[in-house]
Amino acid sequence: MVRTSGTTRLTATFLLVLCAAAQSGYVDPKACAACHPQIAETYGRTGMARSFGAIAPGAALPLIPGGTFRHEASQQIFSLPVRGGKTYLRREQDDSSLERPLDYWIGSGNHARSYLTRTASGELLELPATWYAEAGGHWGMSPGYARPDHAGFSRKINYACMFCHNAYPEIEASPEGHRTTVFPERMPEGIDCQRCHGPGKAHIQTVQRGGSRDEVRRAIVNPARLDPVRRMEVCLQCHLETTTLRLPASITRFDRSVFSFRPGEPLENYALHFDHAPGAGYDDKFEFSSSPYRLRKSACFLASAGKLTCTTCHNPHDIPRGAAAVAHYSRACRGCHALALSKPHPAAEECISCHMPKRRPSDATQVTVINHYIRKPPAANAAAPPIEHVEQNDGNSPPYRGPVLPYYPPDLARTAENELYVAVAQVTHQANLAVGIPLLASAIAKAAPKAGEFYLELAEAYRHAGRSGEAAAFYQQAIARMPADWRPVYGLGNSLAATGDLARAVRTLQRAIALAPREAAPLQGLAKALAKQGKLVDAVAALRKAAEIEPESAEVRNDLGTALFRSGDTAAAEKAVREAVRLRPEVAAIHLNLAELLARRNSFPEARHHFEMAIRLDPAAAESHSAYATSLAANGNLTEARQEYEAALRLNPQLAVTHNNLGALLLRLGDADGAIRQHRLAIAALPDSPTAYYNLALALAGQGKLVEAEQNLESAIQRAPDYFEAHLKLGQLLLARGDTAGAEPHLRKAAESPDPRIRTAAQEAR
Repeated sequence: MVRTSGTTRLTATFLLVLCAAAQSGYVDPKACAACHPQIAETYGRTGMARSFGAIAPGAALPLIPGGTFRHEASQQIFSLPVRGGKTYLRREQDDSSLERPLDYWIGSGNHARSYLTRTASGELLELPATWYAEAGGHWGMSPGYARPDHAGFSRKINYACMFCHNAYPEIEASPEGHRTTVFPERMPEGIDCQRCHGPGKAHIQTVQRGGSRDEVRRAIVNPARLDPVRRMEVCLQCHLETTTLRLPASITRFDRSVFSFRPGEPLENYALHFDHAPGAGYDDKFEFSSSPYRLRKSACFLASAGKLTCTTCHNPHDIPRGAAAVAHYSRACRGCHALALSKPHPAAEECISCHMPKRRPSDATQVTVINHYIRKPPAANAAAPPIEHVEQNDGNSPPYRGPVLPYYPPDLARTAENELYVAVAQVTHQANLAVGIPLLASAIAKAAPKAGEFYLELAEAYRHAGRSGEAAAFYQQAIARMPADWRPVYGLGNSLAATGDLARAVRTLQRAIALAPREAAPLQGLAKALAKQGKLVDAVAALRKAAEIEPESAEVRNDLGTALFRSGDTAAAEKAVREAVRLRPEVAAIHLNLAELLARRNSFPEARHHFEMAIRLDPAAAESHSAYATSLAANGNLTEARQEYEAALRLNPQLAVTHNNLGALLLRLGDADGAIRQHRLAIAALPDSPTAYYNLALALAGQGKLVEAEQNLESAIQRAPDYFEAHLKLGQLLLARGDTAGAEPHLRKAAESPDPRIRTAAQEAR
């Protein structure tokens, strides 16, 4: 590159690179290196530059010592077989296995490196195994997977994930915005210069046409020339994360596409950030991506009046290592604290280890990172118990329930639009539904926003609150404002099905399918509505189409198995649910489904295994304990059955069917008083249960309490006039006390039963 008279001119070599420029104004990052080779060379060694990349054929990955590692919580074994120069991640459990190719890596490797696989449809899935740099390097479960019911091979990477882990890909607009999961085949590799400096095309063209130095500079963003707030927001676009738990931590404004933030613009124009309420137990949360969040709590930051930013300490173009890093960061501290260091002070040559000591993040416990909450070191407490490093993630932490507060910008203007987003934040992950629903409804009524997403969020909130009728009304308003988006149409169809309007639900879900023919969810919703109509053949057909779209979806296979079983094809049902278990052995509900299917097919030993897997994966699921108990009782394991029924009721005392079944079991065990108590509890939980009245009558009759037994049989018949067993028993009791006239109509009704045993008993009694 040659400069003459303040004008910058391009070499011919550079012009060849410029041909890769995209319509958006972004260029191939190699274009930057043509004029800035030294910066490009040092930047290439930073973690940002190494944030994402494709795994080349034949590339060697870190080995697993011994060839495998075992995840005890899920009882799964992982290995990395290599075939044809391609590395795969293989998971084995029981007699099943699953493997997927490692197509991309994500993460610099300074602390960890995770891996992604690409599906045939272009979706990227995070794999459950990650390489960690600590202790010389080792493999373990990916962050968020440290639990029995982890996501397996199913966690989809969406645009919001990719926003912070890579340069902007070339994509087409999608109505789903940040939720979109299909990526182009050609992907950038690593965060490039333009994430901090903005699109480079105008800058290069200005140089090419011989623009002045000032014109060249004005054609690109230099964060150093921004005011401190805008300068720091260049970093905050990716690094500001209040939490990885479901809150939400941020909401991208609905009129902004995911990859639309430009350095130099106010971050609040692109997204708003939110936080837990103070005193809710999250005040000292320390997570992997919490550096700016922690820094902003520091006295150093607060006292600097905005002068302390990320680049005060960090040079984004070059990351020092080892002794050079120690010296560099200590000089940054001394820039403000030289006077303090002139006073009596520990003789340490560096500041970080005392004032910003490393900690293990709660959401990634296999790494240690710098704590950016700068403060005086706390006094050592020799009596303090050791910290137990248990990963906190959405799967093992109770969901937050409380106010969701605006966090950034710190002085969010109270405009009608911002009030809408604050209300949306309350309901997005159901943190504050009771307050959020009326707040959002009021904000919508006041502002009458054009964006359909506000109406969609309110509809979803009503759905989560079990108010399907109100949900349907707002789904319709969302549809009117976003007619090309399948999501509100799908939501409306499901809400109509929930209210019992199945004919309209089916028609609406068919509209959703027409809008999104490559989405499985509307087909699943349609199948459920059709099944409620008794159209099981059509339901199976819809689910087979869904399985063609998402052949690796365990949820679709599980739904298909259920529909096939209800249609009478038990062999195909078992095959479908077994495939669901193979795809997602981490899901308790799928094991439970297979267990119940096997139990009905008289395969109790194998059913027992899957019942126990379901309970181990989700020990708090009362329904699993109850279903297991019913299967145990049917196979003569009465003592175990009693224990499982009692476990279910400890978890959920309102399970009427479980009380009823436990009562029947206790009667078999000779505990009539216990049986009567359980049946009364069943009736209290579900007053319209004819079976509970019938079983209570049997227990009472066994104790000679015939009048009360007759009353309960009458209650059962009142609720189910064709309850032939109740008619038979009542007729028999009335005959026993000589009331032939009263017994006759009940015995006559019992003789109409389709069950030959009941008919025979009724005829003999007459």
